[in-house]
Amino acid sequence: MNGLVLATVRLLLVILLGAPLDVQVDRLHGLPPWYAPGESLEARAALERMVQELGMPVEVVSGFRSYEQQREAYRRLVAELGAARADQVIARPGFSEHQLGTAFDLAWAGLPIEWDVPRNRALWQALEQHAHEYGFVISYPRKTIAGWPGDNRWFPGGGTQYRWEPWHVRYVGVELAMAIYQAGYLDPDSPVLPQDFYRPWRFTRRD
Repeated sequence: MNGLVLATVRLLLVILLGAPLDVQVDRLHGLPPWYAPGESLEARAALERMVQELGMPVEVVSGFRSYEQQREAYRRLVAELGAARADQVIARPGFSEHQLGTAFDLAWAGLPIEWDVPRNRALWQALEQHAHEYGFVISYPRKTIAGWPGDNRWFPGGGTQYRWEPWHVRYVGVELAMAIYQAGYLDPDSPVLPQDFYRPWRFTRRD
């Protein structure tokens, strides 16, 4: 009974306060459909500080997405590109960091997310240099692909589960973001990824 009570308390805390900042969300580690915390106030405040101090006009192209919203976005992309291609560029419902409420897709204000736009590139380079100072990491950094004369710009590789997305940042807190940055995760030839520092979602302890 005590174990059930403890698990219930933990579940209520997750519902009220949100999941831990280091919870792992990827192709193999998902979130329950009911988990819909909305946008994190802490992450939004950090984002606004970063944008102000970077001195660039930044637009949040995509922020929090619920399970249902992710499901609709995934369905639309599958209809447009086919399932195999869609799986390279968008997460299935329940497996998106956007559902955490701490992830943002950022572009120069008024511009779409496109690779070959100089102002976007300037913004994304600034994120690589400074995002960790505000508690953010780039979830899917550029990585060299072994045996291929290039990187994961166009398709997953080099240890990433998705292609390089310099626009997709996730708030994990300054301490963890600094640790990930100092581990060299932005080095294209390094196997280190932000996901290496996260913990799977769990409601109960398993001692």
